[in-house]
Amino acid sequence: MVEFSRRKFLGAAGAAAASAAVGAGAAGCSGNGGGAAGGDYDIPTYQPAPDLDVQPYYASETPGMESVYTDYPKTYFKSVEREPGSGGTVTSFQLTWGDPSKPLEENPYWQELNERLGVSFEPQFVPQPVFDQKFATMLASGEVPDLVFVNDQSAVNLQGIRDGAFADLSETLSGDNILKWPNLAARKEEIWKASLKDGRIYQIPSIVWALTNLPVMRTDLVDQTSIGRAPKDADELFTMLKEVSALGTGPGGQQVYGLNKYDAHPGTASMFQRLFKTGPEWQQNDAGDLVHMIETENYRLMLEWLARAWAEGLFDPVSMSPTPTDIVSGAAIRYDAVGAAIGATGLSQWEADLPGATFDFFDMPGFDGSSQLVVRNIPYGRSTCVSAAAAEDEDRLTEILNVLDYFSAPFGSEEALFIGSGQQGRHFEFDEHGMPVTNTEYMTELGVQYVGVSSGDNSYRIHPNAAPWADSFVTVMESLAQNSIDRPLTGLEGASQTFVTKGAQLKQLWTDFETGVITGRESIGDLDSFVADYMSQGGTQVRDEYTQALKDAGK
Repeated sequence: MVEFSRRKFLGAAGAAAASAAVGAGAAGCSGNGGGAAGGDYDIPTYQPAPDLDVQPYYASETPGMESVYTDYPKTYFKSVEREPGSGGTVTSFQLTWGDPSKPLEENPYWQELNERLGVSFEPQFVPQPVFDQKFATMLASGEVPDLVFVNDQSAVNLQGIRDGAFADLSETLSGDNILKWPNLAARKEEIWKASLKDGRIYQIPSIVWALTNLPVMRTDLVDQTSIGRAPKDADELFTMLKEVSALGTGPGGQQVYGLNKYDAHPGTASMFQRLFKTGPEWQQNDAGDLVHMIETENYRLMLEWLARAWAEGLFDPVSMSPTPTDIVSGAAIRYDAVGAAIGATGLSQWEADLPGATFDFFDMPGFDGSSQLVVRNIPYGRSTCVSAAAAEDEDRLTEILNVLDYFSAPFGSEEALFIGSGQQGRHFEFDEHGMPVTNTEYMTELGVQYVGVSSGDNSYRIHPNAAPWADSFVTVMESLAQNSIDRPLTGLEGASQTFVTKGAQLKQLWTDFETGVITGRESIGDLDSFVADYMSQGGTQVRDEYTQALKDAGK
């Protein structure tokens, strides 16, 4: 029997907590068949996706840890039971990391997608490096596509919600109303709650892992050190990394260093924040006051350690290059996306590409000999919003949500298989493990469908190529989860108008100082003056607005 989870929500209850960010513009942009903003509504009913027909390799109840699968489904369920659309047009504004798909007239995948949807799907592809810039231009034009990919952790994207460009979907999706769209319903209550703006639903959030990155070590290198694979604290880790740099070269004559990559928060810096237990960007001190990470003693210790590591040659000198191809050296420790590490081209391929190199997952210690401290991700990923103008017509809104519901099909469904892999026999074939293997000849036909939503099962899925590392992966990920915490601002990240307007500049100010200290361009002795400068340029306002939001939310 399906179990449902519901909670009554008063739309105005969250208004004080987020009004600084969302403002009256967004609060008044309903006009979408969902009733006036500020009215009562239910958090959407949670209806789990159908169970997969395979058992997990590992299951855990630790907060932040997901089940781990090493087998793929043998059968695929149908997640959508409805007639195709009316034949109209649905537009989107979506992120792309690679080349755009082939044009519709040359693209059998896109043609079948339109047939399945029953609409003409017309996406606008925007490359990741210029997404925020194009997003701002799109908003300024007043021509907002039906579906818009939104990263509400970006101040620029958050501005679109604040300015009323997107529909208030609170009553449209309220309670059991969402069951018209079963794939939209396959996301838990905490995901909706965390993504609310002004106490209202303006975005369809995607499910996301709470833990998405982990350290990986070169065991062929660290096994040559006096410390080995399990340093107990920051000092032993420093020694291990220094001894790897002193090796000079590894298999095949490749230059090696302790570390070969560093990018500021939330990049590889997060690995060292775990080591030095710096906590979330905004956190509460023992007195309950909100402070920024840069104001903590642990952050100072981290900068001192990293600056010493740079000065003593633990880093490749090009570690901060923005061009990935500049970095060709090997490293004792690297920070990798979970999906990449356990995928088909993960650890096994890395070893194949460099004969003699061996990899394994690395369990980071705490700097003082205790456990590391890991900050979990917000409980949802990037999202998709619906144009406020398009949603003024209730029938049109229904059709747009039908399209989004299809794109949100969960793993294990026929729809998700088609969305992600295309047409069997052209775009993929199943291998001996039952996994869809892409035909690279037609890869450029795919990618037209990415609108930034996902739902249903959120497990870690280890590719058979990475199966030899399954136990190690479980051990390290379980350690991360057991030593992880939530952030106090979960669900309230947007509750600062100053962050919306100044967040990007503050981030750049922080990045410039941090990288400057590490590379010796800045002095650690200037940290206090930097903190004062950061706070005076908007940090204090952000803190005060978040403090008020926490108070209003009863946290």
